[in-house]
Amino acid sequence: MQAARFQNRASPACVRARVAARRTCVFRASQQSDANGAPATSIEDQLPIGCARYSVSLKKPLGMVLEQDVKSGNIFVVEVKAGGSAALDGRIKMGDQLIATSGVIYTSESDYGGATVKGGQKLVRLRVQGETFKTVSAAIGSHPGHIPVTLEFQRCDGTNLLPGEDQ
Repeated sequence: MQAARFQNRASPACVRARVAARRTCVFRASQQSDANGAPATSIEDQLPIGCARYSVSLKKPLGMVLEQDVKSGNIFVVEVKAGGSAALDGRIKMGDQLIATSGVIYTSESDYGGATVKGGQKLVRLRVQGETFKTVSAAIGSHPGHIPVTLEFQRCDGTNLLPGEDQ
């Protein structure tokens, strides 16, 4: 069953990166809340029994490889780079499913002598279920270097994640 998750291993659709972790938060399945602690608002936000969710904020590059499973469309961690941001965080493991990511959008655009300047940065949450890998990659890539990427993951292998627990 695990092998089915990684059918797409040779795919060009990968996100590669490394650097230092910023902060982490962990949420247990019994909470039925999103990564910001708000009540779950849809079926996609609710956790399956036996699963745990956690959220990490990492500076780019991220230090991990993500790939989309062809059959399910879900996005999984297939590699954590030693010494990279994800490895330093310590919570991200191979096989964890990406649930959501943050993205940066710009609310205004001005033209200054032929140069287009974007302004009004706004951080948004993108639920990855049903999105293409290209869209998810674009959301992750939309962050300027000074804004960390917030990623929400789900692990359903029975590993209990507790707030503040170092692994």
